[in-house]
Amino acid sequence: MSETTVNLDAAVEYRIIDLVDVESARQIFSLANSVKSRTRSNQSLLLAALVLHSFREGHACLDLENIDTWRGEHGVEVGWPSEPTSWRKTLSENSDVFGAPNDVHALPRPPFVVEGQRIYIARVFQEEVDIAQRLVTASGSTVTVILGGPGTGKTRWVAEELRSMPSGTVPSLALCAPTGKASRHLKSVLDKRLRETGASEDVLEALHHAPSTTAHKLLGYHPARTPKFRFGRHEPLPYKLVIVDEASMMSLSMMNRLVLSLRPDAQLWLVGDPDQLASVEAGSVLADIARGAKRSDSVLHSRYTELTEQHRFDAASPIAQLAAAVRDGDLVTARTILNTPHPDFLWIDPQKEPEKLAALQGEVLNHAQLVLDAAADGDLETALTAKTKLQVLSSTRDGHLGVYDWNQSVEAGLGPVTAQRWYAGRPVLVTRNDSSTGLANGDVGVVCKVDGQLRACFGDAKEPTTIALARLPETDTVHALTIHKSQGSEYEHVVVVLPQSSSRIVTRELLYTGITRPQKRLTLIATLESIETAIKTPIRRATGLADRL
Repeated sequence: MSETTVNLDAAVEYRIIDLVDVESARQIFSLANSVKSRTRSNQSLLLAALVLHSFREGHACLDLENIDTWRGEHGVEVGWPSEPTSWRKTLSENSDVFGAPNDVHALPRPPFVVEGQRIYIARVFQEEVDIAQRLVTASGSTVTVILGGPGTGKTRWVAEELRSMPSGTVPSLALCAPTGKASRHLKSVLDKRLRETGASEDVLEALHHAPSTTAHKLLGYHPARTPKFRFGRHEPLPYKLVIVDEASMMSLSMMNRLVLSLRPDAQLWLVGDPDQLASVEAGSVLADIARGAKRSDSVLHSRYTELTEQHRFDAASPIAQLAAAVRDGDLVTARTILNTPHPDFLWIDPQKEPEKLAALQGEVLNHAQLVLDAAADGDLETALTAKTKLQVLSSTRDGHLGVYDWNQSVEAGLGPVTAQRWYAGRPVLVTRNDSSTGLANGDVGVVCKVDGQLRACFGDAKEPTTIALARLPETDTVHALTIHKSQGSEYEHVVVVLPQSSSRIVTRELLYTGITRPQKRLTLIATLESIETAIKTPIRRATGLADRL
């Protein structure tokens, strides 16, 4: 099929790409033509738009071997090339735009880089190369990778490594995670564990002085400054040991900034679960590092530890067994667990079991009422403790049984008191870091009555921090949360909700992340079709990082 038959409008109409991808591609070619004018085909624009679109979908690159997976059901209407070799011809005819790896340092730099079967945005290519070079170069002594699912003792491992450091050798520490909540939780758990195990004063002092923050804040991010990050290649971080928790949530770009900011003698510990959801931005860095490190010929192989022993659940726990089945793509075992009654696990098919769904909704409402009553009475400890007892996690914001639907139904059940924006018992999620209050993106609190005034209460239930409502940064109501927002959190009873109809967001990693949030009890609201679709749909982000390692 001829290149000239490619119909970009049809590609947008059938949602193979978005209009913003086409317009961005046109701008890129316009700039290239200002240097050296050439006739550009619609196929070349489509290829550039696909690279941009794949990046926005979380891929580090566009893989030519799998390019036909993007065509969807309307390839004929779009004029999708029938000969795979035609894509290579397009690349060679537009070599000023689709350059070679060595061209990345040339001026003018090509906007895209072609390496084997992979096509990258040039900046992303350089980020991936820089990460690999830093990890490979440093791996002999300074990079440590700790992998494991929830409850396998990753934080315990970190605490034990710190505790075993001889007196006088404890390095200056920094703790970071993708969210402020996760980083503060890491520091709190480490402090408790180290004190329980009799760690030296050197270790406790180093932990006490260690910053515990987001990667952005650790690197000195400020949007009004140029460059926006204070620390980097030319001004390294002052710490000799940087520990990154929940590393699966770290994007390619942020990991690149972090590794380039390390001083030459610094150690980097990456801690996380590679089977959880990756960053909402491009890349699947921890999963790539895990794949690379597990290969015996990798220089990282001797520097990674995979923890598998389960400490949170009994080996016979249906929650642990279901999580393992989902992680491994084991449909047979998953079906067996779903159909085996257990007091800690309940599966509800919303289409076939409306009475069970109604009973569960009643339980959720009763829990919200308990939080509200305690908050209205000024019992902060009970309100905050009760909030951690149950949490609804939905895969979607909109639609039936989405986050907004749950929030509205719970507030309707609580009665007229919820007609006001602020009411005692309203659970809130902070959505932006705020230095003036010390609140971080991901912090969850409860609005309570304190000395006759409504205030937002956060933190430890026994010693909560109370903040005037007028000082709060942006917040959301969270009688229900998205599964994405729940990463790094735990609750006693978790209700996981999948959409009843087919949805491209339902993946193995999404389901796995949701069902590994509970401490004791799990309720799964989903059709069998949705569950099986999730298990059969692992996220496969196109990257080259694992191969570079």
